[in-house]
Amino acid sequence: MRFDELDIPKDVADALKEKGFIELHRHQAKAIPIALEGHSLVVSVPTASGKSIIGYISAMKMVLKEKKKVLYIVPLKALASEKMEDLDSFSHLGYKVAMSVGDLDSDGGRINDADIIVATSEKADSMIRHGNRWIESVGLVIADEIHMIHDPGRGPTLEVTLTKLMKRNPKLQIIALSATISNAMDLAVWLDAELIVDDWRPIPLKEGVYFNDEITFENMERVEVPREKDPIWGLVKQTVKEGGQCLVFVNTRRSTESLARRFSDEMNKLAGRTLSPQETALLEGGAEPTTLGRQLAECVASGTAFHNAGLTYKQRKYVEDNFRNGNIKCIIATPTLAAGINLPARRVIIRDTGRYEANVGTVPISVMEMKQMSGRAGRPGYDPYGEAVLIAKNQNHFDHLMYDYIQHDTEHLTSNLGNENTLRSHILGLIATGDASTDGEVIDFLESTFYGSTSSMYGAEEVVKKVTDFLSEEEMIEKTGDFLRILPFGKRISDLYIDPKSAVILRDAVRKIKDDTEDIEILIAAALTPDVMGLYPKKSDEDRLNAIADRYQDSLLYDPFDDKDLYDEFVQEIFMGAVKVSAMITDWISEVPEESITNNMGIGPGDIRSRIEMINWIMYAMSEIAYIFAPETMKKIRPLLTRIKYGVKEELMDLVSFKGVGRTRARILFDAGYRKRTDIMTASESKLASLHRIGNALAKSLKEQAGGSAETKPPEADWAPDDDELEAMAAEYEETKVSKQSNLMDFR
Repeated sequence: MRFDELDIPKDVADALKEKGFIELHRHQAKAIPIALEGHSLVVSVPTASGKSIIGYISAMKMVLKEKKKVLYIVPLKALASEKMEDLDSFSHLGYKVAMSVGDLDSDGGRINDADIIVATSEKADSMIRHGNRWIESVGLVIADEIHMIHDPGRGPTLEVTLTKLMKRNPKLQIIALSATISNAMDLAVWLDAELIVDDWRPIPLKEGVYFNDEITFENMERVEVPREKDPIWGLVKQTVKEGGQCLVFVNTRRSTESLARRFSDEMNKLAGRTLSPQETALLEGGAEPTTLGRQLAECVASGTAFHNAGLTYKQRKYVEDNFRNGNIKCIIATPTLAAGINLPARRVIIRDTGRYEANVGTVPISVMEMKQMSGRAGRPGYDPYGEAVLIAKNQNHFDHLMYDYIQHDTEHLTSNLGNENTLRSHILGLIATGDASTDGEVIDFLESTFYGSTSSMYGAEEVVKKVTDFLSEEEMIEKTGDFLRILPFGKRISDLYIDPKSAVILRDAVRKIKDDTEDIEILIAAALTPDVMGLYPKKSDEDRLNAIADRYQDSLLYDPFDDKDLYDEFVQEIFMGAVKVSAMITDWISEVPEESITNNMGIGPGDIRSRIEMINWIMYAMSEIAYIFAPETMKKIRPLLTRIKYGVKEELMDLVSFKGVGRTRARILFDAGYRKRTDIMTASESKLASLHRIGNALAKSLKEQAGGSAETKPPEADWAPDDDELEAMAAEYEETKVSKQSNLMDFR
């Protein structure tokens, strides 16, 4: 079947043909006609088999012919940018695409005019909670990578969001796109959808196990690998010499970095190149280079790279883009890289099938996770096949990997919705939006979820009652008999999209803030909320963290050791992890150089940014809660928001309000005698321009901003952590329309 034979507008068919879409793959030929007829659909096919085009074509027909909006839900922010670029490449047909993955305390009003909205499940749920009216105009929801519904962190929100949308609009069409799973029918039953299951893949995938200098594939085909001191390097070297690229998955960040450095000298002989000054600056960390950034730049120059959450968004994006264009031949990554991002390689090497988990030890990864990683093998248009290789240590390990992973079906998808901690926020959201007004209606809602569709919901009534009792006791809802009514505090917390437990901690903390309360005491309370992930204390941290803990133990705004909801054996670990976060933030707002923070604390630049974003959000929530319960404390909290955003001492707050000025340039201006906005207003433009890192363009912009509206676009500011970098990337894409290979085109 051909694309131009589908029941789609002619201009859509012509646009597809122009981009090389002629013949449909067999699962596309089955699925797309069903979707175009308006039926809900679950498509379960292998990773990298071209399932996205099923959603794209359905979306284009919905907006162009049916004149209804489309909501495209993705599990990851990085995946949202890919989907926006793909869909926007067809926007000349007459529709507008927008991406929304940022501020959760907004109704998404700026995307009201968009026809297709790409959003994470958290942002989609947040917009529902804020009562965004455009939701009522949605005719199609595409749930990409729906197998992520099993993820303990993201899954429940996706599940609740889809259930809300279905209950509000029973005629809503849903297209759920999934990697191969063993119980896809369960998803289809839940969504009242037709099911398409296929194991076909445009680039055949061979999965096998490496042992004793050879790979044994599932069909017993064997491939010899030249012996090297490090067998992983032997596999990489063989692939690169044959014109391919490799992805190597390991289970820790440290392993990604050490392995990339270890391979760099040998890889340099095969694929070394000279980086431009701009590339080097970006990889090293921009305004504040770090040791990790310099190591990354050295690796990239050799043709290899590491990829983990310790890197900044710009560093990760550079690595991904330059792997796609062939400049980087091998990436050593943690498994998060495999979660939906389109980054194919000829050979995928999975070194580790175990992962360390706190308080448990090493646990095996799931077959589904292994399949996600192996699914990255095979570059369309370049490779006749892809290879995924697991590494065996001995014969018993070889047998285990072959039987329990290569030849084993993926696990059944299960829901993670049915526990108290997860349900707290979602039940509050249901009551706040009027989706439930009694415990019974909450139960009815849960019965409509994937959790309710696939389980007996044993004990659910007890958990729901416990949650609503908690919300009532904390005065977020009013419970009168069977009736549940949202209260102003509860509505604000629902809109803020934080855990109600976090809200209680913050409320109790602001009530204790006094004039002599220190910043770090406020930060410790914020870091102890369930919404903030602590930093693992290392042995080198002990002296400093113990000193902080000892000093403030008796003046905590929230004492976790008195919290009956926390298990005694975990409290100390939670507390010290929060103390490390607060110590890191204290360094940041004291203008400690980023490199010193990363080196002293054993963390990466990405860790700094992620915790700053978390703390900034929680501090914003604290300020909103303070406005309700203790307005006088806002004078202590509000300045911290600006200082955390830019990483500055209080004396620089006026200067960082200028566009184009971050912590580094603000300090340069301050030290040169420009302390306030009025100083900039009266300053000589030429003297400003002569300062290091200021220059003519920024000097002119500063003068315009100080004296009125700027007429020119200011230079890029130093990094500000709460500016969602993916939103910025989407805006840049809109402005520049940079020509690049569309991910859509990778799977014709």
